[in-house]
Amino acid sequence: MKNYDVISFDIFDTLLSRRLAKPQDVFSLMESFLSTQKKWVNWPELVDNFTVLRVKAEETARCNKVNRFGGEPEILIHDIYAELRNMLQFSENEEYELIDIELMIEKLVLFKTKKADSVFKEAIASGAKIIIISDMYWPSNILKEMLLNCGYSISDDIAVFSSGEEGVSKHTGELYKLVRDKLKIPNNKSWLHFGDNQHSDIDKAKENNINTSLADWSCNDYSNIDHWLTKDVVGVSICKFLELPQAKDFYNSDSPLESIGFKYFGPLLLGYISWFVKLAKDKSIEKLIFLARDAHLIQKLYKKYFQNSYPFKQEYMYVSRATAYKIGITDWPMHRIWSFFGGKNKKSIAKILSLFNLKEESYLSELKEVGFPSSSYIPNDDEFQRVHWLINKLYEKILKSSSAYRNEYIDYFSSMISDSDKIAFIDVGWAGNIQTVLARALSSEWVNKEICGFYLSTFDNALLNKSEFNNMMGWLVNDGKPENAMQTLLSGGVELLELAMADNTGSTKGYMKDSSGCIVPIREDVTDAERAYLSSAIQIQDGITQFFEYISPLIKSLPISCFNSIFLADNFMRLILAPSKVEIETLADITHSEAAGDNDGRLSLAKKLKLKDRLFKTNTYYDELNKSYWKQSFLIRNRRAFWK
Repeated sequence: MKNYDVISFDIFDTLLSRRLAKPQDVFSLMESFLSTQKKWVNWPELVDNFTVLRVKAEETARCNKVNRFGGEPEILIHDIYAELRNMLQFSENEEYELIDIELMIEKLVLFKTKKADSVFKEAIASGAKIIIISDMYWPSNILKEMLLNCGYSISDDIAVFSSGEEGVSKHTGELYKLVRDKLKIPNNKSWLHFGDNQHSDIDKAKENNINTSLADWSCNDYSNIDHWLTKDVVGVSICKFLELPQAKDFYNSDSPLESIGFKYFGPLLLGYISWFVKLAKDKSIEKLIFLARDAHLIQKLYKKYFQNSYPFKQEYMYVSRATAYKIGITDWPMHRIWSFFGGKNKKSIAKILSLFNLKEESYLSELKEVGFPSSSYIPNDDEFQRVHWLINKLYEKILKSSSAYRNEYIDYFSSMISDSDKIAFIDVGWAGNIQTVLARALSSEWVNKEICGFYLSTFDNALLNKSEFNNMMGWLVNDGKPENAMQTLLSGGVELLELAMADNTGSTKGYMKDSSGCIVPIREDVTDAERAYLSSAIQIQDGITQFFEYISPLIKSLPISCFNSIFLADNFMRLILAPSKVEIETLADITHSEAAGDNDGRLSLAKKLKLKDRLFKTNTYYDELNKSYWKQSFLIRNRRAFWK
């Protein structure tokens, strides 16, 4: 750059990029914002159709300018909103207020990319005269304000030109001529221009004897978004943005796991947290209880990015399905007993009994009565009825054990609900079993309060747990609806989510009283197999955190309802159903604990088989397919056309 006397820059998609897929999505975000403001409900046509009306007003203003004055259709923001005021008959003050809102949202979505910042600093250091030229309806003082707001150092000797202000554009090449004349730049002075538009920034600049450099570090996705709710347009726009090159400024794209966290799990959690925070606000919830261990990251994100605007009392409950069952076995519903010994990876009799808080050496005679040779014996699928038989023989002892355990440690749970009357449990969900056994264990304390579960998803088996006093609902899937979404989650989504949410301190395996009599959780020792699992989880969570850093200017300044879109889950659902080769290689060999309280027996998400089993679809192939968590990944990894 040292060889140039003058260096000029375009602004949008060159020096500045937006946190959305395309410029027009700013209007959808503004429409979503207006729909939350009481003042603007007096103009339902504006609130319901702002995006369309804003585009129409700009088109009309440009046509009117040419019709009245000739020349180019270059206008300023006030010309646009004057047309909008004519359409809807609001006041001039309200016109200015709407302009201020659009400017506020523009500032929130704009950021400078690392590449743009580097190029601009190099230009400054070169000693060349710096000029900024934009085909835009914002006046030059506002353009400068936007640049300063994003961290650029724009000194007084840097001239900023707006096509709307000057009445001519780069698109025709006339703005370059005007800039040369106004700044008295001789034709023999070397001039370099940076911009993203091939026609306006490259071709027309060259016609005016200006050297050029295409700014390829930022672009837009102009594909259609066919949704009528603006929050859904915004949700899809955010997801599309994550695939654009400028999104890589916010995360380590060299880390596949971090990339997965940023692109897939980040938007998913934005949608879920936005949903339950709005729901809690609407229902006047007093306290949120985050359930270990899947909700630890959810609580962390809530506290950092949402709590200041939406404060609730909150607590983190150390609990697992295994420990909850020990506390909450108060009756004997046979259709639920399977939860203790079911799963893809079979358990020994000793392991099954330990889940009921029973020591196997005390019940050797009962084992022999039902036909099990020892406590280390692992029943096969055909022997599940015998397991039922054994458990039924021991049901009185199990109920007594649960009662004793409950009496010893119930205060840990009752203390968490004692200070509030309206409480919501926060977790990934599925069947709502933990909430249900706590409802039984806390019984009279529970029914005197309004307690609900706000879960990422609840499946159809959650209906078995719901009652007048035990309500729960899901965001992505609610009571198994829509069924296709539930089936997608059940074909690998559950395990991928539990991987992304994993807490690195181990599962809760029980409780004890410390020297002062306080009840404290006992955490499971982390095995070598789980340590590798948690290492992957941490990298995914780094990507999730970076996603929230990227979106934080918006969620900290705009109403939560702007982001309460189910379509923020689209990227995650695609990961389950259509993973790329890199995503399969990154995730498929990660092992998962397949049942409550069992972190020793782990299976890979999608095992890769020997070539013989893949080519000839042997019994091993079908056995492993049945055991596989992530079905589509398994099918792709083990297809006959292995060279693809």
